Amino acid sequence: MTMKDQIRGESIVYYHFGSMTEGTTTPTMGSDIDTLDCDDNVNIMLGWPDWKRGKKNLLMVKHATCSPQHYRLQAIRPDLPLPLTFPIDGFDVSDADGIIYRSNREAGTFMRQIATDFNMPYINAGPSHSISDMYDIVRAYRCEILPAECESWFTRPRHGNWPTHEMLQTARELGCFLVPDGHCNSEYSSLEWRVSPSLIERHLMFSMHLIHMHCYVTLKLVKKDIINPYLNGDGKLTSFHCKTALFYAREQLLSEMWTADRLFDCILYCLNLIRDWTISGHFPHYIMDEVNLFDGKLNSEQRARLRTVLDSIMDTHLAPLAFVKTDDLGVRLLNNVYTVSIRDMKPRRDMHQEITGFLSVYGNVFNDIRIRQIMERAADNTPDELCLYLHSLINAMPFHQLHRHDSEHALCTLDGMNRDYISRYLQQHLASTAASICLQNGISIGNRIWSWYNAAIYTDVASTRLKLASMLYCKGDLNMAADVLNNVERSYENTVIAICGCYRMDPFVTKPRKEFTELLYECDTDILMTNKVAYCVRFLRQEAFCAPPILHYEMIRSLGDDIQHRNHIDYVWINWAVVDSRPFLHYLQYLTFRGLGIRHRQLQALSSLYVSLLDGLDEKQLFHPETATHLYAHCLEIEGRTNDALGLYLASQESLPRNNAANLHIRRLTNVL
Repeated sequence: MTMKDQIRGESIVYYHFGSMTEGTTTPTMGSDIDTLDCDDNVNIMLGWPDWKRGKKNLLMVKHATCSPQHYRLQAIRPDLPLPLTFPIDGFDVSDADGIIYRSNREAGTFMRQIATDFNMPYINAGPSHSISDMYDIVRAYRCEILPAECESWFTRPRHGNWPTHEMLQTARELGCFLVPDGHCNSEYSSLEWRVSPSLIERHLMFSMHLIHMHCYVTLKLVKKDIINPYLNGDGKLTSFHCKTALFYAREQLLSEMWTADRLFDCILYCLNLIRDWTISGHFPHYIMDEVNLFDGKLNSEQRARLRTVLDSIMDTHLAPLAFVKTDDLGVRLLNNVYTVSIRDMKPRRDMHQEITGFLSVYGNVFNDIRIRQIMERAADNTPDELCLYLHSLINAMPFHQLHRHDSEHALCTLDGMNRDYISRYLQQHLASTAASICLQNGISIGNRIWSWYNAAIYTDVASTRLKLASMLYCKGDLNMAADVLNNVERSYENTVIAICGCYRMDPFVTKPRKEFTELLYECDTDILMTNKVAYCVRFLRQEAFCAPPILHYEMIRSLGDDIQHRNHIDYVWINWAVVDSRPFLHYLQYLTFRGLGIRHRQLQALSSLYVSLLDGLDEKQLFHPETATHLYAHCLEIEGRTNDALGLYLASQESLPRNNAANLHIRRLTNVL
């Protein structure tokens, strides 16, 4: 491109920067191509001796309003070393003192015009102006001499041997660019140009070894799929933040640390650097350490939120890597954990107990998310259609037909254990839907439905058994329901952990109980999945006749314009009745023992339901608190404590004003139609 323009008599020199030239991206990371276009006909002056005749001269001026790393560019005459006294074009701007400065708006104006002329999108991010999201294009000026801000980097003491003396000598000769990007807090940002030592940074990156690349790419994956989603648009950590942390770590850590078996230690060191900077509030640029890279990216509240997520990642020894979707890293990691005996890790028990606990827990979370996604595809089916859909899926393992509809092919790449597990869980919904059809139409429940319940019974410690007990209660078989509930209660020990795949389970808040992690070296993964995990209980609308009537309100919880306030994550499941296993266990016990006339067991169940609410909230093991609260309030209604029940519904409404069945219960109790 440079040679083509030179042949045409033009003076643009083109550079490529970023991950595509560094080799620090992956096939599915979605990295763009960073291009810098430099007008070689512009001469940047640090002082008057740098003036050149016949060139477009611009003098770097550190104005009183400029922050570190930013300068104004004063327009200088091409024929004499004197300031320009009148604007040449619309991008020469005169300030209050009559000094002519070069505006940084030219590139953006030019690219917007191209986008308009050719009916293409205009994309702007910082100094980049482009008409394609594949390319970051920056128009810049080259400064052959580094400004004073960079000098401290060359002279500061270093304990290691990087950068080497030869690298520093080369870096000093590379110069820098001035890019059209004013400081985020400046009143005169349109007149400011930012110093960018991109050539030095590329020189440093090209000196990295493979282990450093592994560290940096992992940091970018963590940033992309874990940290920034957790920040949820509330601030942003960038790849440049990760690169800067790598530079400091490369300089500070001894070369003996940078080995493959200590990769996690190096990653944690980088994350700890970022965490320390969130505390100080200053994220230093590697070459210009007075520059704060938090400016315009994260304020004090956002830094506190970032610190929370970094603490959780480090406390769990990088276990949240299981959440990385890019390149299916998380799925591959989880599947590998499931196929390797945990007993093999006994020699490194102390090191791996935390991470193994998290991977075991969130492997189950992922499975529950997969199941929810499968069921969402059939949300609008009739009960008969849903039965056919589930039956075809169960007989079509490993989900070949799903692959045609699922943009993420994780369901098609599961190992045998996970496919078998999800197949069993789907049979739970199949059994419940078919039983609901029978109960609705007064048909006896046949042996085939019982066999589906039996096949699904070992999905986890509670959810399928509770749906079976609920069906028996609705069917009127109270003694059988009581037997199933007693079995669940005996199995629900303090080692059991609750799991939710509705994205209400915050991976950085909910941690596996100590009692659970202590079992990791005593039980294999299949036992943990079936005996020590309790999923939320989901009733689709097609299963309504197998659910207690109070849960029907959860299936119609939206009033007025509530539906417009749903987010994309809970848009479908919010039409279902979803309740945590432990409170649902005690609610069903309350109804069942009431029907059997066993008053002391009924009151015991009511007390246990109340305790499960308090414990769940305290231990962060309650993911649908509003539904559990409604179950307890309904029990109080039955006990004749209507005012207490209404108070609970009002409290639920206050904590979740929209898309909450509490609104329906309040209307019901206050006779508002």
